[in-house]
Amino acid sequence: MIRYVKVKKKDLDRLIEFKLQTILPYLSNPNDKLRVISYVNNYMKDNYIKCKYIVNNFKVIGAILIDNEELDMLYIKAKYRNKGIGSKVLKRFRGDIKRIILRKRNSLGLKFYQKNGYILKQEHDDIIELERV
Repeated sequence: MIRYVKVKKKDLDRLIEFKLQTILPYLSNPNDKLRVISYVNNYMKDNYIKCKYIVNNFKVIGAILIDNEELDMLYIKAKYRNKGIGSKVLKRFRGDIKRIILRKRNSLGLKFYQKNGYILKQEHDDIIELERV
């Protein structure tokens, strides 16, 4: 059974790690990576309160952060992926998420969100914006 638990400030390091794992694989420029790490550290310190852990059988298996109707982060640990958990999470929070932004290089993410009812709204440089149908 999937549950959602509020993140506490003491868990900030794990949350920052989760967020970075959703961004860094899609960046190629080392300068961008350093800038993103700094940004994520500051952003998560200010916004961790909006985040919820995804818990399965009493284990934290991921996290979700929704900010102003935008899915800012959906992270599921690798060994829990492709088991329908991400789709269940999106379904649970569907009414709260109107917009998703991701990098064009994230083709798996794009397919996943489209499979779950989000359509392409705009493309800018290396960014894709999706919206709920």
